Amino acid sequence: MKVDEIKELASELNLDNILIKPEDVIFSMEEKGDLKTTFPIPDCSNCAEKCCPRGVAVSLFDVARFIDIKLDSFLAGVFKGYVELFFASDGGKNVELSRPYMAGQDIKSKDCVFMDEERKCSIYENRPLICRAYPIGIRLDENRNKLALWMGGCKNFTISNNEEAFRKLFLSAVQDYNEKVTANSLLMYSRNRLRDLGYGKYMEDDWEIMIEYDKRNKELQKQVNDLKESVDRLRMPQDYASTIQRLQADNEWLKERLVNLEKEMLLQSERSHSVISDLTTQISSEYRKLLENIVQLQSQNRENKGFWRK
Repeated sequence: MKVDEIKELASELNLDNILIKPEDVIFSMEEKGDLKTTFPIPDCSNCAEKCCPRGVAVSLFDVARFIDIKLDSFLAGVFKGYVELFFASDGGKNVELSRPYMAGQDIKSKDCVFMDEERKCSIYENRPLICRAYPIGIRLDENRNKLALWMGGCKNFTISNNEEAFRKLFLSAVQDYNEKVTANSLLMYSRNRLRDLGYGKYMEDDWEIMIEYDKRNKELQKQVNDLKESVDRLRMPQDYASTIQRLQADNEWLKERLVNLEKEMLLQSERSHSVISDLTTQISSEYRKLLENIVQLQSQNRENKGFWRK
């Protein structure tokens, strides 16, 4: 059985310290019963909501179960982002993970591929763990506390004293959480073994990932080197001193040049005024001579006229 192979492979990783136990979980379900004598139970048979959409993601263990019952043809997509998660130095805060999901040929349908005409699950006994646990999910808070949360999607439930039914939901949520944690570890640390077991078609290509990772690493290294060069330049006081001296020298030269230009402009202005004055004087002198000549000519003309009259 494929599930047994996965469990055996997981046992080699010694994951007991990161798996959770039911008694470690803190319930966070306000207005969902007191969880001591009354419990929230989904009323699926009398619900008109559609809580079984197309594309529900499955875990590695669910993939194994689907292979065992010959339903793996209804799976699409791959486990993606786990190599990047392995190399992430910040715990993978910015890594986006994706998983295979249940899908059918009718891409227009918004319902789960396994929902029958009566809107019931056709694989109810073999449905994925996330479906078995719904609407309870296990999450970690900022203090690493394990919280059992009532997910907001379920709108039709009853407050019942059926502790057994609620505990079944809760234990399925714990199992789903542990299987996802285990699958994450296997997809990071046992990729070659998983391929040997036949899960390669559900995993992204490692070689392409490493090429892309190396490319990004080189780009980051270049940015780091450029930053180091900038920092080194800032740490060199001689460069600063020489730059400041050069700027000061340039500034003094500009000041001196500006003073010289102002002097030259003043001198040119004085020269212009002198030339204009000389020209004015010369023109005035020539004009007076011209007037004198005109007067003299007029006088001669009058004398000549008097002569001819005689």
